[in-house]
Amino acid sequence: MQLPFGEWLPDQPEHLNPGSTVATNVYFAATSYKPVKGLVPYTGTSNITKNAKGAGSFRDNNNTVFTFVATKDTIYQLAGGVFTDKGAGGKFLNNSFATCTITVSDFANIGAGKTITLRKNDNSIVVFTSTVGTASGTQFKVETNENTTASNLRVAINANANFSATVTGAVVTVTRATIGRNNLVNASSDTARLTTTDFLGGTPLLGADTDFITFTQFGNHVIATNGVNAPQYFLMGTSSSFVDLQTLVTASGSGTVPSKFRTSGVIRDFLVTGNIENAKNRVAWSGINDISTWEAGVSSSDFQDLPGAGGEVVAITSGEIGYVFRQDQIVRMDFVGGNVVFRFSVISPNRGAVFGQTVCQDNRQVFFYASDGFFQINGDEVTPIGAEKINRFFDADLNKAYTDRISAAVDPFNTLAIWLYPSKDNPNVTGLCDKLLIYNYVTQKWSIAKVKASQIFKQFIVVDTVELMDIISADLDQINISLDTSFWTNGHLYLGAIDEDFKAAIFSGKNLEAEIETKETELFPGKRANITNVRPIVDATSNVTIKTRDKLADAVTTSPSSPMNDTGINPVRQSGRYFRANVKIPAETIWSDAQGVDLTAVPGGDRWVIKLTLIMFVTQLKQKNFFKDKLKKQ
Repeated sequence: MQLPFGEWLPDQPEHLNPGSTVATNVYFAATSYKPVKGLVPYTGTSNITKNAKGAGSFRDNNNTVFTFVATKDTIYQLAGGVFTDKGAGGKFLNNSFATCTITVSDFANIGAGKTITLRKNDNSIVVFTSTVGTASGTQFKVETNENTTASNLRVAINANANFSATVTGAVVTVTRATIGRNNLVNASSDTARLTTTDFLGGTPLLGADTDFITFTQFGNHVIATNGVNAPQYFLMGTSSSFVDLQTLVTASGSGTVPSKFRTSGVIRDFLVTGNIENAKNRVAWSGINDISTWEAGVSSSDFQDLPGAGGEVVAITSGEIGYVFRQDQIVRMDFVGGNVVFRFSVISPNRGAVFGQTVCQDNRQVFFYASDGFFQINGDEVTPIGAEKINRFFDADLNKAYTDRISAAVDPFNTLAIWLYPSKDNPNVTGLCDKLLIYNYVTQKWSIAKVKASQIFKQFIVVDTVELMDIISADLDQINISLDTSFWTNGHLYLGAIDEDFKAAIFSGKNLEAEIETKETELFPGKRANITNVRPIVDATSNVTIKTRDKLADAVTTSPSSPMNDTGINPVRQSGRYFRANVKIPAETIWSDAQGVDLTAVPGGDRWVIKLTLIMFVTQLKQKNFFKDKLKKQ
């Protein structure tokens, strides 16, 4: 008797459930469950010390990959397995200037010809030299105490237009004349007596732990925003760090970029921003194919306040058309040109996205979480995908104190929409999420996985070393892709994450422990049953337990775990009326398909039925012979 593994339906009762209430660390493909692989980090010891609050991976026009990860404080670029701070030393550039210090000590022994080297913003240098005689140009006179030496150094620095300096006692504080974009190293030829610090510029991101950061690609530009700080941009292939987007507008465009916006997307040839400071229902867009133009009416740039009680704008999707998600409404944006520029059409008047970071997209297919569960947009049709399946489970399992930690991404290769979230099983003292909710949008079936991470996102992996090939496949012999193809150089798209050790990782490791359960059923309606053997229809060695109960009100009785023998059978002895077969596939086991179980069972009590029938037959026979003898005597 075969029992297939059905779809995961935790919202349905255990009995008469057409699917199952257990499907962990697997996802449902066409006809079977497949394994979820563990995370494999491809970075060394991370210099990130806080959980990721946003991430994005992009390719420029030359197919060069740029991957960025944001924490609460700053933005890092990930390249060559190393995180590099692109917000100026743990700081975010926000129209502030870079400073360094020079401390004078042991002044009596500072001789002539000692140098202080300060770097300009363009990475060129200016050298200041000590002298015991008359100082001129970039020279500073060494005096008989450190304070006067420091004052003389201040004068020399101020004479150079690239810097300005102040002095307090023996400490000279130098400010670079332009915004600092790098941690530029300063140098002293007498480190025992003239000590320098490096230029540090900017201020930390001002957002709280609850403010996620979004990345949007516009051509070769990457736009970053958290709704609290001024929006930043990075020009791939040119920029050395993120810098205020308004500086680009001031330098080469017109108008004023929205000072703060929570989210953005690219619709046709426009950067579209939403949830503007002091106008949370507003969307504003750049000039056509020009993010340096934000003057209304110039190059089709403009803005639109969305009417009604739909709430704040929380997310904007990208493409030929765009969807603007409000908290309680979804609006479609279509480019029409002319003075109108965009047409706005409400496609969902009373339902939006509760959290903007739950919105994920695969071309025109968009997935999101609303106040009443999970939905999909395909075209303009908003379809429920979680109703009577997983909505109630998710609402009960979600740790609602940490909803800001949810992130979502699409794995287009496996046609999966995935949400990383913090569950009530995890105390969340570390700020990590611990579960993945997985939806296969082709088979329309759900599952769940247990993974600890702070962020999931689609990322391009450039494999240029043998070590990095290991993360693609643990067995290099299993890689059947030619080494001279663009697969390795242009970057391949993987579902990735920032793991619990703050490392970048992809889901390419060894299989996680899988647990799948059949539906609960009466094997012989109206009768108890005796199970003697179970054969998992799984291409792997697995363990089986049988769960039984005689009445639906009874607690479930679970058999001891039975390992598989050499014949592929799991010997089990269990009796009852209602049955479920639970199959566990150990972690790191190589397998590809799990379809169900084949049970060997007989109706319970058949021997007693047969015995009772024989007794009745014998009794009837004796009665028949009794009457025969009595008639003969008569």
